[in-house]
This record gives sequence, structure tokens and C-alpha cells, in this order.
Amino acid sequence: MKMYYRLVWIFIIIGYTATLQIGCKSKSVISESGISPDSDTDIQANIRIAEVDNLDNIYIVDTKNRLIKYDRDFKEVFLYANNKYGQISSVDVSNPLKITLFYDDFNQIKIVDNTLSVIESIDLSQWFLDISSCGTSNDGNLWLYDPIQFALLKMNDQGKILATSGNVNDFGMSGIHVAGIRENGNYVVICDRNKGFYFFDNFGHYIYHFTASGIHSFQFDGNKVIYYTATGLKTFSIQSKTRHILSISELSEPAQLKYILYSNGYYYGIYPYGLQRVVVQ
Repeated sequence: MKMYYRLVWIFIIIGYTATLQIGCKSKSVISESGISPDSDTDIQANIRIAEVDNLDNIYIVDTKNRLIKYDRDFKEVFLYANNKYGQISSVDVSNPLKITLFYDDFNQIKIVDNTLSVIESIDLSQWFLDISSCGTSNDGNLWLYDPIQFALLKMNDQGKILATSGNVNDFGMSGIHVAGIRENGNYVVICDRNKGFYFFDNFGHYIYHFTASGIHSFQFDGNKVIYYTATGLKTFSIQSKTRHILSISELSEPAQLKYILYSNGYYYGIYPYGLQRVVVQ
């Protein structure tokens, strides 16, 4: 399947890489999104992926496969575009100075700095036939999920394996489809959108599983997982193993929400046509 996508991108899309610094916030209407000029959104864009870092910078991957960075005042400040490796599959902003972009179709990783300039490129195909998910470790290395070895792996940028979970089928994780990996504090979390969350320590040792389904997005602060499903925003505490449902009435057009993010006392409503931020009450 990956070879198919590679051929499609090679023959159809002309690769280009550009990093632009933009000094003003764009409020223009994007015609293909159907955005209304009186929309309540603070950022207007055709959003495919959105993330918020611990400095309240906002990162959006739009439907043109561009990564756009906005500051906390919603000013568009940097842009990165590279279609050579297909679509960006995930963006890990755990470290705002070393942002990890994963291109699943081509087994490629790009590390960009806080200006979205590429500081490192890693071709995972040197060492693996297939990697389905990637995340940043606390110490600046990478967590990978290899669906051929059925293993969670910690790797440095030279391909050296620093830790491994072993075969996750031994932990009852047969048939998982990993949608994301995050490390914070002493824990690593693997997300399967229809099976829930699998917790490991930061040496790759399996701890336990929390069942959830229909997961649209998730975040992890080291103590709890914050995740969004069609029934709303929820949290799960690692220590108490309890789940809570959060009531958020401030966001407009709830039926249009793709998902909700949380950071530093704000909720961020992510819509197909833009982003809205509200203060947590």
C-alpha cells in the first residue's frame, strides 16, 4: 500500500519545500471551505490536523498539506510545505523547538525548529519496512510503532534501538491500529482509535489498557489523557484510573466540531473551516 502511495505522489505531485515568514494575520475567506466572513472562528483555515504547544502556539495542517504556525494572538508567523513525501500524518509539538512531522506513506520524518525550518530528516526505510506511528520521547529521541514486529520501539536518529516493548500481542494487543504515540512524565501512551489507550513506562514496559472507542483526538500531560469522541471531551487519570466527561458550552456550532484540544486554561474547538478558542470556565 505504501508503494502505491509513493508512486502516486511521485508521478502526480511536484515536490516542493518552502518556509515563509508571514507578518500578519489572514482574515480572508477561503472559498473552498465555505467560511462565512462573520464566522466565530479565531483562525480561518481548512483544517486537517491541529495541535497546540505548551507556549500556546497553534499549528495547523491544512487540506493543502501545509503546516502553518500561529502565535497565541492568532497571528500567522511561519509556514512549511513539502509534498515530496505525501501527506503529513502526525505533528508532535511536545518540544516547540524540535517539532516532529511524520509522513506515513513514505516512512519519513522531518524535524523542524520553532521557525518551521527543517533541522533534520530521517528516512525510516533504512531500517524498517513499515512504521505506522511516531512520537517524540522526553530525551529527544523517537518512539515508533512497527506493525511488522508488533512492537513499540524507542530509537535515536541513527537508527539505534534504545528500548523495546517486545511483541505487544503478548499483552493482548493483537490487531491494534496505532493512531498516535505520546510520552510525558514517566509514561508512554499508544492510542488505537477504536480500542482505547495502552500505557507503558518510558522504558517500553507495558502497564495496562484503558478501553475507549471513536477517538477523534487525544493529548497527554503525564497524568491524564484528554481525548475527544462524538460524545464529547473526556479525561482519564492514570493514577486513579477514573474517567470524567467535560461539559463545554462556550464553543459555537458543536455539531460541526472535528475535535477539541485543551492547553493552559483554554479549550480550542477545531472545525473543518477554522479554530475557536474559549476560556475554561
